[in-house]
Amino acid sequence: MFRSPVRLRRLSSAAVTLAAGGLTLASLAVAGPASSAGAGAACGASTVATIAAADAAVTTDIYRNELTGAEVTFDLAQITGAVDLISAVASGNRAATLKAVSRIVFHPHWHIVRLRALDQAGHILADVGGPYVIAPLSGVLQSAGRRVGSFVMSVQDDVGVTKLENRFVGDPIGIYIGGRMVAERGGSLPAIQTRSSGLILGGVNYRAVNETYNAFPTGALTAVLLVAPPAASVAQERCATVRAGEFRRVAARLARLARSLTQHYYGYAVTVHDYTGAQVFVRDGTKQLASSSGPGPAALPTSGTVRYQGKTWLVSSFQPRPPTRVYLLVSPA
Repeated sequence: MFRSPVRLRRLSSAAVTLAAGGLTLASLAVAGPASSAGAGAACGASTVATIAAADAAVTTDIYRNELTGAEVTFDLAQITGAVDLISAVASGNRAATLKAVSRIVFHPHWHIVRLRALDQAGHILADVGGPYVIAPLSGVLQSAGRRVGSFVMSVQDDVGVTKLENRFVGDPIGIYIGGRMVAERGGSLPAIQTRSSGLILGGVNYRAVNETYNAFPTGALTAVLLVAPPAASVAQERCATVRAGEFRRVAARLARLARSLTQHYYGYAVTVHDYTGAQVFVRDGTKQLASSSGPGPAALPTSGTVRYQGKTWLVSSFQPRPPTRVYLLVSPA
């Protein structure tokens, strides 16, 4: 189910129950563009770049979600409060430290993919987990208020991030360290990182977007997203409308993945907000079922613009299960 604060981590035990058989594609009646093409200059040659920027923003939010949230706080507490780990590190006992670190990493009730424990001098006492891990967090181990060592942990690996991106955004993705691929999803990306802004795979000319994130325990990795060219009609819309439409597409994918969406509209609204930055409202006619940000405007058009909280928003919407409609209010900036 959806929860808030929402963190969507490994697919097997995510905060949201994701199932491909939840909502069918046919059950999603996506509304038309958020505003007409005549309302401003067509996006034209900038269309793919606009879509790519939106997809990269969602992917970066997936990464950021591995660094924050209630579940991350909970996981950190399992480390900083582990009496066996603190005692082992304080005494410099490598065998005991390895046992404590292994217990934490392989515990069935939380998800820590790698944990490194260090003594007061910074020497590694134990390091347990997968080889390719993303979004590391560091902390201090204390006993009776005295620092006895430190740790580096992560709740997600590179493969997990590619799965989340491919399910939520849908772009082929590869993760590279030192220019060499360590994980991929959605397409046969090259084993060596491309430096080009374009890549042809299966006859499709993709736009390649590179995003840099922190690797475990230090250093950087690169996530390469491949963005397919949109339909020609999309290029006739304003760039702001194209961007809003792309966030709507992500919101629709999340709705399709939710097996019990009707029971968790609030968590869904917050999740979409977390990943797109849009203000999200779920309504059945005039009745509001959930929102990410309060009561919202008194009336919402299915597309176009609306004035809310002192600013003008683009409105993009779809119906996951008629008559319920999901509205996204996206800043035109």
